[in-house]
Amino acid sequence: MSTNRFAVSIFLSLLLAGCGTYVPDIQEFPGDSADGQRLVTAIVRNVKCEVQDALDDLYRIDSHPFLDGWGVQIALNLTMIEKSIANPTAIWMPVSPITSVFTLGAGATLSSEATRTEKLSSYYTVRQLRRLGRCNPEARGGPFLLQSNLKLNEWLVDAVTAGNTGGVDYQAAASAFKDGVLSHEVKFDVTTSGDITPSWKLVTGSINPSGTFLAASRDRSHDLTITFGPTDASAATGPHKGKPVPSRAAADAALASDIGVSVGNAIKRALRP
Repeated sequence: MSTNRFAVSIFLSLLLAGCGTYVPDIQEFPGDSADGQRLVTAIVRNVKCEVQDALDDLYRIDSHPFLDGWGVQIALNLTMIEKSIANPTAIWMPVSPITSVFTLGAGATLSSEATRTEKLSSYYTVRQLRRLGRCNPEARGGPFLLQSNLKLNEWLVDAVTAGNTGGVDYQAAASAFKDGVLSHEVKFDVTTSGDITPSWKLVTGSINPSGTFLAASRDRSHDLTITFGPTDASAATGPHKGKPVPSRAAADAALASDIGVSVGNAIKRALRP
């Protein structure tokens, strides 16, 4: 093995071995903390724009009075999991007589995993978002996960279209909507992994003759839940007294979604190899 190839192997080995031994970064490699801040800002901005534009599209088609007294709860969960596994092996083959061949195999396994979960929640009334109007198209979009089109406008417009075509009688169901909620959930799950196995064959033995010497993975599980529901100004206390807050039904629906996301992520981590 040449010096350059050996240096590359050592560098990649150290890079893989570091995964799971420190708190994962939000940004992707090789970005820095400023890239992480820009990423979170871009995601939050795009999600808010998605809601603004979806409401604008909805009211252009048909204005529904029950939405005027509603609010929007936005819950964003960003989960990053990094894991590394080291599994060095060796076979020792001492010089033996022709009639007797002796070998000795040895191996060890070491693994580490680190999980980082960030949560961000916000609340707006429908009236607040409608006053903001449509977003500037330049403020939207991006190459990463929740910066893309989240299809919220399709969901709301489809619901209105169902009413316009007679599939749903919104007028008759108006009273039911006062105690109901509408929820939209989007989840992105992306995993990247890599491994490296440098091997050496010596006169009396071999190092890493098979298997994987070092392996690492990074799993991004990002969940977004947008819950529309009625507001209840009488439930607000303290400095927020008199201001619209989610009704009990809307708050419970958002909480149930958050619990479901947490349980799902926990099960997924438990099933990871």
